[in-house]
Amino acid sequence: MKFQASVGRITFLALVVVTGSAAIASDDSRQPLKQDDAVTLIAREGVVTKLDTLPYVESEYTKRYKFDSYDNPKLKELRDRYHLDEVIAPGKTEFDRQVLLLDWVNHRFKKFGKPSSPARGALGVLAAVDEGHSFFCSQYGDVLVSAAASLGWVDRPLALRRPDNRGQGSTEHTSSEIWSNQYRKWLLFDPTFAMYVEKDGVPLSAYEFRQEWFYHDGTDVTFVMDKDRKRYRKSDMPVLRGRYAGFGDLIFDPGATDVYAFIGYVPNTDLLDRGSDWGNMFITRDKICDGTQWHKRPTPADPARDPYFPINQAAVTLTLEGPALRVRLKTLTPNFKTYLIRVDRGEWTAQRETFAWVPRDGANRLEIKTVNQFGVDGPISTVELEMKTGK
Repeated sequence: MKFQASVGRITFLALVVVTGSAAIASDDSRQPLKQDDAVTLIAREGVVTKLDTLPYVESEYTKRYKFDSYDNPKLKELRDRYHLDEVIAPGKTEFDRQVLLLDWVNHRFKKFGKPSSPARGALGVLAAVDEGHSFFCSQYGDVLVSAAASLGWVDRPLALRRPDNRGQGSTEHTSSEIWSNQYRKWLLFDPTFAMYVEKDGVPLSAYEFRQEWFYHDGTDVTFVMDKDRKRYRKSDMPVLRGRYAGFGDLIFDPGATDVYAFIGYVPNTDLLDRGSDWGNMFITRDKICDGTQWHKRPTPADPARDPYFPINQAAVTLTLEGPALRVRLKTLTPNFKTYLIRVDRGEWTAQRETFAWVPRDGANRLEIKTVNQFGVDGPISTVELEMKTGK
């Protein structure tokens, strides 16, 4: 795969921060700085008091992903036809807006059950919904993935399966994870139940929830549903989510959560143009899954980290370069547009992937973020430096 700054592909841009000093050996001056490192810039000394940045990760798993393109006219059609900007407008934060979208997708479906139409892709499925057709979790997932993409967010499909020896209910299920720039992590978003999961007030990823559910009995998590964010605990199960002619009751119960034993990460969001990329899927599984046969796919060695690479980040590396710090940036931002920087809480301005930063005496603050072609800002990386005048 060729990585370059191009619409509809993963964008990888070099990022390194370099600072130099005549008093430091040339080999040392090329070493990336860390938080609490001392720096010498010619006759001035200082210390890096804060270096808060998400890393850039390139792995066999990041390379599998194909994200939808800003230039895809179907995204604009979906966004405009269903007034998605208006759907999310009441949200005060990005996460508020994402929850409103989750709720909208769930309530857009009026009949639940075996698909009564062969429609595929969000546009086709939603048109069939308006004609009175029924659908189930797979189509809920397709609509959420594409609706999120039309707004500049990345929501990735998840294929799930419960162990054969664990309870009743559906054997397989479709869910998703949305990237949150606000929380700087992937968050479980299940559109069939309009549900996400919290622990101590912080939304969890699918894997984080899996570990809580299977290894800590799920007693410390809260299930949050619908745009009014009704909260349920395990002790509240079963929760009735709807009654549907021809299907019966849709129930949120332990069977609906046991499916998170196997987590299959489906590495494409361009579902308006093609189906899910099952061939490149990779699956988290462990002893919980023993004795249950499912798809044979690669299993990440570190399931808490390998599938959970950050996106939309401005990964920052700092090195010494004479009287300045050289800042180099790198990102995995689908539909990348530019980096924005802000010095000492001034105005945000566009910046290249590498530049020199000359700090002044006293406290210095540098903030950096990406913005994609939809106008969505990524998480902010922050560097703080305390400098004093050299003697």
